[in-house]
Amino acid sequence: MTDLRKWTKELSSPRPMEPDADTKHIAMLKAIAPYAKDRVQKNVTEVSIISLPTSTKKTKLLLLLLPEWAIMFPPFNMARLSAVAKDAGYESKCLDLNIKAYNYLRDYRSHGLDYDPWDGAREWKWTGQNYHEDLHAILEPLFNSYIKEIVEYAPDVIGFTTYYCNYEPVSWMATELKKVLPDAVFVLGGSDAHKEERGINPAFNYIVRGEGEDIILNILDNVENNIRFDELQILQQPEGERLNLNGLPTPDYSHFDFNEYQIPNGVNSELSRGCIAKCTFCDETHFWKFRQRQALDILTELRYLYYEKGTDVVWFIDSLVNGNLSELMGFCKGVIAAGMKIHWTGYCRCDGRMDLEFYQMLADSGCVMLNYGIESGSQNVLNDMDKKVTVAEMEQNFRDGAKTGVGAFTNWIVGFPTEQYQDFADTLTFLWRNRNNNIVNISPGFGFSLGMNTIAGQNPERFNILDHKYLDGVITRDFRLSKFHILNRMKSFFIFVQNLITDKPIVIPQRPNIPAYHYTLAFDDPTLQKEIEYEKFNYNIIQDNISPFADSLMNEMFVLFRMLWRTRGGFTATVKYDEDLDMGEFGDRNAGPYWADHKFTIDHDGNWSADCSFKFVQPPAVVTHKDPYHPHSPFYAQDYSRETVNAAKRAKKLAKPKHWGEAGRTHEQFMALRTEERMLNETIDFSFEHKWSGAGKWA
Repeated sequence: MTDLRKWTKELSSPRPMEPDADTKHIAMLKAIAPYAKDRVQKNVTEVSIISLPTSTKKTKLLLLLLPEWAIMFPPFNMARLSAVAKDAGYESKCLDLNIKAYNYLRDYRSHGLDYDPWDGAREWKWTGQNYHEDLHAILEPLFNSYIKEIVEYAPDVIGFTTYYCNYEPVSWMATELKKVLPDAVFVLGGSDAHKEERGINPAFNYIVRGEGEDIILNILDNVENNIRFDELQILQQPEGERLNLNGLPTPDYSHFDFNEYQIPNGVNSELSRGCIAKCTFCDETHFWKFRQRQALDILTELRYLYYEKGTDVVWFIDSLVNGNLSELMGFCKGVIAAGMKIHWTGYCRCDGRMDLEFYQMLADSGCVMLNYGIESGSQNVLNDMDKKVTVAEMEQNFRDGAKTGVGAFTNWIVGFPTEQYQDFADTLTFLWRNRNNNIVNISPGFGFSLGMNTIAGQNPERFNILDHKYLDGVITRDFRLSKFHILNRMKSFFIFVQNLITDKPIVIPQRPNIPAYHYTLAFDDPTLQKEIEYEKFNYNIIQDNISPFADSLMNEMFVLFRMLWRTRGGFTATVKYDEDLDMGEFGDRNAGPYWADHKFTIDHDGNWSADCSFKFVQPPAVVTHKDPYHPHSPFYAQDYSRETVNAAKRAKKLAKPKHWGEAGRTHEQFMALRTEERMLNETIDFSFEHKWSGAGKWA
């Protein structure tokens, strides 16, 4: 959310309460009354806090955040849990080693790095062996210095938040702290605590799955009462439980130096928790059930931070801020009536009910941009994702946002398993058509991946996904989409957005190596722009019938070439794929043993010619006498059906797989999957080497 920085300023003395504060408070209450509910939702569980003065209990809590994480605001989750613990009488301290590490490595080149580790395009550098090879040796001295500080504080309970891109630092830190604080209780929470496929570090005493406010109090009470367990305790929220978000103590920011963060006058907060949608690719929507926070409760929190702390930038971290449009309207009316001059943003669904008048109200309340999960510009893919929105509605939201000054921060999923060439072309068409509708940021992510807590993960057959990974990536049952096809679309996406012509600058992930090493592009008229409509086109140009895998892979680049011509006119381009080059840019999530060179020329009238070469080398299967099934073989059985975390169970109920029930595959079914794995490895080899030249004319 880099554009929020324009509102950044150094924290000054607290803003004094305005003379007419009481009048404005009454006006705020009147403004929200027609929209906001005056009572909490039904079937929510209260957090069982018995408020006591801090330090009435002897147990001390330390909450730790390891990189890589957001760097703009102090972490809301830690501040919330610390406040809950303090309100219950426990001493609590927060230590954000993510921001410490960020500031330590701010001049990353002086540490021998040629990339910013906090650049979103490089998040894979924090995962697996990548972290230990590239970053750990640089950060270890910093972490060791804080281990000494932690030992001096002598916490009884140490809580870690984990996400897929900070698990390696978390695991290392837990191991090291256990050596010097062997009697401390170690707790692991966060979204990655839901995953069971990874071995759990033995340093941890508790794994928390679900909302932490109530569970952390149970753990603290156990420690306070000398209740210890010899075995790992996995504490999981009851499947249907959702905590009441109202009336919780104000987040505790006492241990954070706001000036260490990119937006020192800002905080995170939440209007709701959970999501009303059930998008088929998303696991977050199944982590917890949706519930809305009352507008009055959030306004009370923000008024305190606004007047007492000088906070006037807020990023709501909800899955979506517009899950309840009436309550959101009440919040906006309340901000306006209270006279708070704040700037805010949050994640949002496109919604046809949000008309021009609604966007104007958002803008008047201080909404500077909305962070949309657009995902795709294809109606077919949106339907398969169950987004419950039309392309026309999305375009109208963008136009209304542009008219009212509400920017669009956009997120995309490239390579959804049902995405065809035409669908990808529709996505690029959407981007071009809306490039001047106040788009602030374009974030393509890292391409589709299959999550175990998703509807797609719990019913892969429905989405044409094979029940086996291929070279550690998803592959469709017809073999026409794999991580290598997604790599082509990812690179095409970056080339396209790097060559958008826009009225205002748009932030895109920093990938300077792509224009430097991966492609060349020269337009006949660099100033030319053509407005386009959605079209239907047959992108199967090369039809040499090698294999479904090869045939589809060789045609991937024609979507980019045609879209560049439709929007920018004639050009000459080269695009390169190389295992080492792509591995350094995208990591093994997308890259692998694939090489290709594309040379393409087209004039203004559509006369084109192409020379292409391709090479793909499938690694041999790894088979031993002891175990004929091996995760490093090309095909490897992937079974999420037997996962028992709440998110997986919720996803499975909605996925409705045909061949197994709530308990997942039977043992016999799983062994049949392993037999199929061996058969695939013995009978299929997608290796090919091919050259192709062609020419034609596009209308």
